[in-house]
Amino acid sequence: MFFELFRRPPGPRAQRAALLFLCSILTLTPGLGQAAEPPNAAALRDQVAAAGWLTVRVDLRAPAQTARAATAADQDDLEQTAQDLLFALPAGSYDGVRRTAGSASLTLRVNAAGLDALLLSPLATVAAAGNPDMQRLATAYFHSLALKTDNSLWAWGYGGFCALGDGTCESRPTPVQVLTGVAAVEAGGYHSLALKTDSSLWAWGYNYAGQLGDGTTRTSPTPVQVLTEIATMAAGELHTLALKTDGSLWTWGSNEFGQLGDGTAYWSLRPLQVLTGIAAVEAGGYHSLAIKTDGSLWAWGYNYAGQLGDGTTTTQLAPIQVMTGVASVVAGVGHTLAIKTDGSLWAWGSNWGGQIGDGTTTDHRTPVQIMTGVAAVAAGYYHTLALKTDGSLWAWGNNWGGQIGDGTTTDRLTPIQVMAGVAAVSAGNAYTLARKTDGSLWAWGNNEYGKLGDGTTTDRPRPVQVAGFLGPNAPDFVVTAVTINPLDPLANSTFSATITLQNQGTVAATLGTLQVWANQTATQGCSAVGDQAATLGRVAAGAKRTVTVNGLPAGTAGAKTLRVFVDSQCQTAETNETYNQFTKAYTVFGRPTPDFVVTSIVLPSGSPSVGATFSAAITIKNQGSGAGNGGYLDVWTDQPAAQTCRADGDTFVSVGTLAAGASTTLTIDGLLGGTTGTKTLRAFVDSYCGTGETREGNNQKTAIYTVGP
Repeated sequence: MFFELFRRPPGPRAQRAALLFLCSILTLTPGLGQAAEPPNAAALRDQVAAAGWLTVRVDLRAPAQTARAATAADQDDLEQTAQDLLFALPAGSYDGVRRTAGSASLTLRVNAAGLDALLLSPLATVAAAGNPDMQRLATAYFHSLALKTDNSLWAWGYGGFCALGDGTCESRPTPVQVLTGVAAVEAGGYHSLALKTDSSLWAWGYNYAGQLGDGTTRTSPTPVQVLTEIATMAAGELHTLALKTDGSLWTWGSNEFGQLGDGTAYWSLRPLQVLTGIAAVEAGGYHSLAIKTDGSLWAWGYNYAGQLGDGTTTTQLAPIQVMTGVASVVAGVGHTLAIKTDGSLWAWGSNWGGQIGDGTTTDHRTPVQIMTGVAAVAAGYYHTLALKTDGSLWAWGNNWGGQIGDGTTTDRLTPIQVMAGVAAVSAGNAYTLARKTDGSLWAWGNNEYGKLGDGTTTDRPRPVQVAGFLGPNAPDFVVTAVTINPLDPLANSTFSATITLQNQGTVAATLGTLQVWANQTATQGCSAVGDQAATLGRVAAGAKRTVTVNGLPAGTAGAKTLRVFVDSQCQTAETNETYNQFTKAYTVFGRPTPDFVVTSIVLPSGSPSVGATFSAAITIKNQGSGAGNGGYLDVWTDQPAAQTCRADGDTFVSVGTLAAGASTTLTIDGLLGGTTGTKTLRAFVDSYCGTGETREGNNQKTAIYTVGP
């Protein structure tokens, strides 16, 4: 009764809206039937928190039907429910609504407030629309594309065939900016696509088969506009698909296997329409797929390994239906994966590297279920990754370049977890990109031409961060290493710190001020006694700089923490200080009074001559509370404090055992006078004769003597 009243109250729109508002309050009030959040709520909130906005698929809760067919009244109810749902969302919390008339599903883009309202709405259920953040990453054969939160497009990796779009055909091991105002990206074999926020489609790179869609076969080093009113797109090895906002599907490029879906094998240098009523599209190497608004999946093109899923290996020049109840679909070179509306993942096609994930290497001509609870999936050339609703990332398949991310190059025939807290993933030729919920971008696998974006061409079997994609709160400039000298300073002395900093950004910039705090709490401000600051100069993108700060106060004895960070204003409340601080633990040793000390040095009354030897009478005392062995008496003639023992003319003798408070005088003969001039005799008690020992600052005694001609 309540739901029926909520769904279809009588009266004009204003009365209906008022009742809708009242029912919403009742629904959300504790004790009055609060709507339970779906199990995927936490994952959806993580995604919207990371990107600011999230495109979701909403399934309307239409009136239950029995065996009878849907009536016109049912359709009217469905249309009104869709209107009511949107009317109840907070103003400014959504945009980009797309729905085919009569469909029980729609997609729209929401912010956090809009998502919360949808999750609690009794009118619909909510799921990620194929996780649209996935469309903000793209991987190909040797190049990568990614969008930042400001909708700027960045590219890196192989520059051959001008696939990066930066106006050159040069390779880039770190990201370079290509466009602004971009909503989604795609990458084919060597060509790239960008969907701008105004729904215009742009293409660049390799154009051998007309895959750019500009009517030519000329490679383009910069983006060229192809179509308008585009909702989404897909790129195969040499062909392209675009879905218009009216649900019509357009294709162009290579067609030798029928991948364009027009019933022929003729190439097309310009877009041609092949289907209507489409909700999503995908392109494999040489095959294509589309999901209709009713959730049915259609496939066409090359089918050598059964990647179309129709039970054959027969190439199809026109679309054939494969499945129903499909929410999203992805494709590799020869395998295909689909997520059903219940979150189950299905796979079929080529499986030589285990990319299907069923524990075998047997090709499958029809879909097999792999796992459940899946929010999004990515298909590499010969490996696969699945993002579960809890944000965990799972991978399987061929692993020759470390693209699985488990630290090995061993193929995985079934899914293994490789990361947590993931918002989106993309897979290319033997490598993977993943954006975490904190906004940071990570890459792993084969790194030819720098396609991982970490500034190197070194393969990475474990995730490394992509330069310049550190998350919205991460600073460009960070401290990466700190070395303290001496490692364990003495109480009330000073020490130095050698600090390495890096510009993690994508452009050269001035680092600002390096702050060094010696044993301060995290909340203490700058300018405390003994704190140091150093102004740093300009540093190139990705480059490091090392600076040494001297005169840091050790303070009292005990465990200490050195805190180092880059900060132009020296305020601990700054947001990015959570990320750019580097701490170094060290221990300050006290200056203990040693048990055995040199109390006097008596030299001969006359000066020794050049080349002659002389003697010294040295008294040692046991200042301890009990008898003990004094170790060795070391005598240095005219050595600097840092020089080690056993130099020419140095002498050491055993002190022996002394009672508490007792002294002994040892006469050391044969000491070298050395050259003419004023000299220093240094005597100390030391069991190991090492100048770095803590107590040597206390148990040394010196005497001045002169060497005559």
